[in-house]
Amino acid sequence: MVQIIKNKSMKKLKFVILTAFISIMAIHIQAQTVDELQSNYIKALGGKEKIDGLKDIVMETSMQVMGMELPAKIWIVYNTATRQEIEVQGQKIITFIGKDKGWSINPLMGSADAQPLPDEAVKSAAGSLSPGGELTDYKANGYTATYEGKDTVNGTAVHKIQLSKGDVVSTVYIDAASYYLIRNITKATVMGQQVEQTTNYSDYKKTPDGFLFAYNTVINSPMVGEIKATITKIDVNTSPDIKELEKIN
Repeated sequence: MVQIIKNKSMKKLKFVILTAFISIMAIHIQAQTVDELQSNYIKALGGKEKIDGLKDIVMETSMQVMGMELPAKIWIVYNTATRQEIEVQGQKIITFIGKDKGWSINPLMGSADAQPLPDEAVKSAAGSLSPGGELTDYKANGYTATYEGKDTVNGTAVHKIQLSKGDVVSTVYIDAASYYLIRNITKATVMGQQVEQTTNYSDYKKTPDGFLFAYNTVINSPMVGEIKATITKIDVNTSPDIKELEKIN
């Protein structure tokens, strides 16, 4: 009887050890997969040294929103701040986002005064301040990464990685062949409501100095529907004045 109990206990112990081993290996494999994909993604963008050399950009774009074609200009000083100006019916909608604050001016809403952005909206936009996006340096920026397996986007095989930081969750879709980012689905809680936004990237090109960007972006927003943006001009490392970007005018 004692021997039977002992045998059962040994079987349970072996099962626990095996389960623990499988779990540890799964975590290791998952971490390895994320790190390998991150490494290939960085290589696709030109390598870490190239990304580190990207300090700021100024983009001019043509946006199609709600049946209108609107010119826009975007400044990004990486790891610091971004400003966007969209011309609509002779007026400008201006949005500024820094590391921990942001504001917006929308005269079409009846006010020329800057309105503060909710903290959640500022946090959800933080990825745009990282050169190459959240994945390039996710650990340093406080994200947790989880490999979500393989999928397809419009017939293209992709790898999915979920990046989490607080209540902001981004799922990035990496082309399995080129390792370019082709989709990002971001979920965040803004003013008590969960908001989901899908962004698709395509038409990757290099600037004359070798920096890679997606020239076509399609955003599906619950607020305004589909937004298409095409880069018409881009300047790199022109050192914009942060104080000018912060100005409310």
